[in-house]
Amino acid sequence: MDRKIRQKLKPLGFTMVELVVLLAIVAILSGLVISEILSYIEKARLRQALNQFLSDLNYVKNQAQITGVAWGIRACTGTGKYKIFIDHDGNCTDTQPDCDNINGTNICVNYPFQNCNSDSDCPGNFTGICRPLEQLKILEGGFLFVKGNTTRHFYVVFDRKGLPFKDNCNLGMDNVTIQSPSGKERAIIIVNRFGRIRVD
Repeated sequence: MDRKIRQKLKPLGFTMVELVVLLAIVAILSGLVISEILSYIEKARLRQALNQFLSDLNYVKNQAQITGVAWGIRACTGTGKYKIFIDHDGNCTDTQPDCDNINGTNICVNYPFQNCNSDSDCPGNFTGICRPLEQLKILEGGFLFVKGNTTRHFYVVFDRKGLPFKDNCNLGMDNVTIQSPSGKERAIIIVNRFGRIRVD
């Protein structure tokens, strides 16, 4: 009877093999959880970059309709840079040939060939009519614009009715894809000649 009591009071122990198996299971589960968390964070960051560009794309379209002057956006393939510009000369492109430089002048939106420093330099008593001719923006976090097998940039210029034009001033659609550092992608498409925007 004394032996039975001692066996019941004996502390439970684990063998070395049991500890190794337990640690292996914990390591595998931790790896799966960490992988899922990192994947979720990357998807959230991709959504954030996509929303940033979509917001600016809609801003450009709205400004063209509000001001009655063509506004455009250019996403530079192979980089995370894009430009917002006022198409003051009607050629459907920005003034600089690359995405690293911008024309730093301000113009009067209601008189696009007049430079300005403030709204008071522009004819009329309106606010918000002295605007930068070009603005350079960057997608944060190493995201890139990709365009299939071509090096052509994504260009879209909206006229005062919100209709999209390409960089050759022909009415039409265009698309661009935003790619994460690990290769996840989301495409933004101007789907019809009326300027409707879709995300795939």
